[in-house]
Amino acid sequence: MREEVLASVLANPRVEPHLAIWGWQIATYLFLGGLAGGMMLCSGGVILGRRDEDAPFAARRAPLVALVLLAVGLGALFLDLERKINVWLFYTVLHVTSPMSWGSWILLLVMPALALMALGGIDAGFPPLARWLRGLPAIGALAGRVIGLSVAAWRAVAAVNVALGIALCVYTGVLLSGFNARPFWHSALLGPLFLVSGMSTGAAVIVLGARTAKERHLFGRIDLGLILAEMALIGLFLIDMLNGNALQQAAVALLLGGALTGLFWVGFMALGLALPLLMEAASWRRPIALLAGTASVLVLVGGFLLRDIVVTAGQQTGWRSFHNQFNAALLDRLRHDGENPNGRF
Repeated sequence: MREEVLASVLANPRVEPHLAIWGWQIATYLFLGGLAGGMMLCSGGVILGRRDEDAPFAARRAPLVALVLLAVGLGALFLDLERKINVWLFYTVLHVTSPMSWGSWILLLVMPALALMALGGIDAGFPPLARWLRGLPAIGALAGRVIGLSVAAWRAVAAVNVALGIALCVYTGVLLSGFNARPFWHSALLGPLFLVSGMSTGAAVIVLGARTAKERHLFGRIDLGLILAEMALIGLFLIDMLNGNALQQAAVALLLGGALTGLFWVGFMALGLALPLLMEAASWRRPIALLAGTASVLVLVGGFLLRDIVVTAGQQTGWRSFHNQFNAALLDRLRHDGENPNGRF
């Protein structure tokens, strides 16, 4: 009797029948990371366009809010790490072909850039906080000098934030699309989709935080255009999947009659995109605070649902259709030819 042993990573119960490693922490991080990146773009754009008087919340307060939200997102990411003590190893090297490596370095640059942009507007945005920082014992003088330098270089710092905001939003989509073994994630459209979604959620937060009708109206209009762009990218993503290989078609079927159909079409498309679009269109000429606020909350819910659906669907689909990839007859011929078939794998 001849005994043969087949060794495979597919024996890992956390991989088959579907991946069960990324949970709510990753969806939360992707959402808050994209949201912070979108706010960096909105705030930086306002400052560079010299419209900080028209949009005071976006210019002077939103950067600090984005910094706090990103810190919460990073906390969720840290909770997901299996070996938390080894997180510093990310910063010992830069792997140019690894989106995760790029992401770790982008995050390292984003935090101080956001902090400097926040300090540049802190005197007008958060006067009590500015006074508290300047009054700190031992470091108050240093804090005052840093604030002064941030004010002097505010527009230059805003330009850096715009570039890093784009990188932060796009990298979260590129990170997933780099997993070739997950057909639902394997699309170049995830990067642009997460960029537009991040900008939309960022604009929604500014609408909620704005204290003037002019600023709410401005970002409500911006968000309307972003929602339209997001809907177009969703349509292109579905078309891309449906015209892909058999495994991609099977993966997107989760949204077209499968387990995630209701959450995708009712939760995300209808409540997270279509309804806010109609509300913001109704406020196009005359701003209505209640409609603008409700639409912004729904946009934020839709932004989280998008990440949650993408993360879940990607883990529930994979390259598992072995019937068209494994040729038993060919393996039998290799055995009869005297070759060791395991030597090729």
